[in-house]
Amino acid sequence: MSLIRWMPVTRAAAIHAVTTHAELVGAFAQIYPAVWDALQEQGPPELGQVIAVYHSIGDDELVLSAGMEVAADFEPLEPLARLDLGGCDAGVIDHFGPYLFEDFRRSQATLEAELALQNRVATGLVIERYLTMPDAEPDQSKWHTEIWLPLA
Repeated sequence: MSLIRWMPVTRAAAIHAVTTHAELVGAFAQIYPAVWDALQEQGPPELGQVIAVYHSIGDDELVLSAGMEVAADFEPLEPLARLDLGGCDAGVIDHFGPYLFEDFRRSQATLEAELALQNRVATGLVIERYLTMPDAEPDQSKWHTEIWLPLA
């Protein structure tokens, strides 16, 4: 079930990347450990959810940021970049299942269709918040992700 909700202001520490659909899993496999290592060195007071933010989803090229939500007053240092999100209405849908790009895009398309019925337009930014970590839950059907589409 999807709906429109207020997306609270959130800060993330992330690494920006440009990759392809074919190289996405490998890119995440490099980015997330690098984010984790940098956060351990920089010592933020509070960590939130793991996220991926797609700035652009092309036929082959993906422009994205991957990282973790952090406390509002935390200023990440290189190699991390600060990413401020939210503070707006957004469409949101819950996705359950494996972390597969095409499955996420199907959930996103469902949300976009429902938003169109309500005459609402997304900004083009796609935010995935991974609420279940694979190492904590072996059953992929239980993996829970929120997909947020900020609205114009």
